[in-house]
Amino acid sequence: MRVSVDHIIQRTIAKVSSELRKLSLEIHDNPEVALKEVKACKLLTDYLETKGYKVERNAGGLNTAFIASYTSSAGNKGLNIGFCSEYDALPHIGHGCGHNLIAVSGVAMLLATSEVLDKCSIPGTVKLFGTPAEEAIGGKIIMQQQGVFEGTDLLMMVHPSQGYSGSWHSQCCLSMDVEYFGKASHAAMAPWEGINAGSAATIAMQTIGVLREQFKPEWRAHGIIAVGGQVSNAIPDYSRIEYTVRAGNTDDLKIIRGRVLNCFKAAALVTGCTHKVKEEYAYLDNQDNPVLGRMYEDIMRKMYNVPLFPNAGGSTDFGNLSHNYITLHGMYDLADTGVPNHSKKFTEDARTEAAHERTMFAAEAISRIAARCLVDQDFWNSVKRAYCNKLAQS
Repeated sequence: MRVSVDHIIQRTIAKVSSELRKLSLEIHDNPEVALKEVKACKLLTDYLETKGYKVERNAGGLNTAFIASYTSSAGNKGLNIGFCSEYDALPHIGHGCGHNLIAVSGVAMLLATSEVLDKCSIPGTVKLFGTPAEEAIGGKIIMQQQGVFEGTDLLMMVHPSQGYSGSWHSQCCLSMDVEYFGKASHAAMAPWEGINAGSAATIAMQTIGVLREQFKPEWRAHGIIAVGGQVSNAIPDYSRIEYTVRAGNTDDLKIIRGRVLNCFKAAALVTGCTHKVKEEYAYLDNQDNPVLGRMYEDIMRKMYNVPLFPNAGGSTDFGNLSHNYITLHGMYDLADTGVPNHSKKFTEDARTEAAHERTMFAAEAISRIAARCLVDQDFWNSVKRAYCNKLAQS
C-alpha cells in the first residue's frame, strides 16, 4: 500500500505527541530566562539523542544553543532544511510567549521531516536549531554571526499568538540600557550639593513621552526605570533605564533611535549627570516567503476557518534570518481567546492540552511545507524566485 507524505507526517507527530507534551510541561513549569535555559536545553538535547540524532551542543558559542541533525540514507545532495526551537521565558511572567510550545514544535518538525526523508528515500539534510535568548539579547543573531546557519536552504518555525498567519511582518526592534551617574547628598540638609540621577531618568522618560506626538503610527517606544534611587531622603547618584524602540523598517528604526538617544543626552545635560548607553542587537523586521506563507495559510484556513491574524506588532530575532535566508515564521492561535502574548493568562493557556494540540497541528503544517519543497521541484523553484524578487526589491 502506498503511503502519502502527509500521512507519514501525521503518523510520526501523533506517535510522539504525548512525549512532547511532557517535555513542554517540564519546560513550562521551570521557566528560565535568556541564556539561562540550562534545564530546557538539556531536556531537549537528551530527548533528541534518545531518538538517534547527532546533537552538537554550545552552538555558536552559546551554552544553551544546540543543533540536532539528520542526513538521509539516500545522501546529502538534496535540500538542507532547518527548523528553530525557542525555550527562554519572560522574567516574572514565565512562558507568556509560549516558548515551551515552540520548543517541542521544532522537535516534532525535525522528527516528521526526517521520517519523510527516510521513508521516501529522498536525499537531503534536516536540522533543528535550538535558539536561546529570543526575548532578550537575540540568540539567533549571535548564532548567525558565528555562521551556525550557513549552508541552510530553508529555515522555518511556528509561534503561538492570537490567530494564524504566514505573512507576519514584524517590527524592527532595538533595546537599550541607559545609566545615569550623579552625586549623592542628603535630600533635606544639602540637596544643592547633589546631582540627581533619578531626576535624569524621569526627565528622559517624560521627554520621550512628549516626542511621541511626532511618531509614525507604527513606531513604538516603551521602557521602565529599573533603578531610580534607594531611599527618599538621599539624592540618588545612580539610575538605570531599560528602553526599547520599534519601527516598521530599518530606516525608520535609525530615525527613532537617534531621537530617543537625544532625549537621553538632554536629560543628562539638564541635570548635570553623565550617562552611558548600551545597545543590544537590533532585531530586523520579519519577511516571510510569500509562496511558503500562502501554503501555510491555506492549510490553517482549511483547518480552523478563521480570519488571518493582523500585523499587530511585535518583534523577533528570526526576522534577522529572514533577510538572509528563505524563511517562514508561521503564526497560530494559542487558545482562541484573543489574549495577547506576554500576559499571565497567555502563560496559563500555554500549558493547556488544547494549546498543545494546536501546536502539533502547526508543526504538521510546516512539515508538509518542508516535504513539498523536497518532492516538488516546481514548487521549490517558485519559492526561490519569490526570494530572489524580494532581494531585487530591497
